[in-house]
Amino acid sequence: MNFKIQTINRHRMTVDGEGVTTLVGLYGCPLQCKYCINQKVLREAPYKEYTGEELLSVVMQDYCYFLATNGGITFGGGESLLHAEAIREFIEILPEHVNVNVETSLFVEQKALEDLLQPVHQFIIDIKSMNPVIYESYTKQPNTKVLQNLSYIAKVQMQGKCRIRVPRIPEYNDEADVENSVSILKDMGFENIDVFDYILK
Repeated sequence: MNFKIQTINRHRMTVDGEGVTTLVGLYGCPLQCKYCINQKVLREAPYKEYTGEELLSVVMQDYCYFLATNGGITFGGGESLLHAEAIREFIEILPEHVNVNVETSLFVEQKALEDLLQPVHQFIIDIKSMNPVIYESYTKQPNTKVLQNLSYIAKVQMQGKCRIRVPRIPEYNDEADVENSVSILKDMGFENIDVFDYILK
């Protein structure tokens, strides 16, 4: 399986997982978020295809940094779980002690999540809102898959692998909605929850 890659950003510190990470931006996303920072890239920019071995040769330039800081590779997007099979195969050829993190909206079929739940070190999940009306208004998609995947993670008791991001989205949600989303997530057993503001350009 080949990766469709927009960008590879090295030497990122603690923003995409623990330690020093290399962010691999993958192409493609099923959502149409109003304030998507990658909207133009996903719509217009060409991507480059890498085999797993080609990507490995790039990211392993920073192997010593990964080992020293408990860092590794973070797959972002777009929606990285659209590439779940390629990520799983990549993990199989990756040396031990290099973490793999996945940034995702969880708007994918459950099978994609199931295949990676064990081998991935951390999932960084941007849920937008737990309110289905707000979610669909903002993303142009229903949040049914997101809720199902969160429930699956809770069912198999893997909440500890997840860092949930709950944004304040101008013109779409308010503080009450953010607090409600956080409350629902905590009731599901998720504890690592970041609340943040979208900064619009």
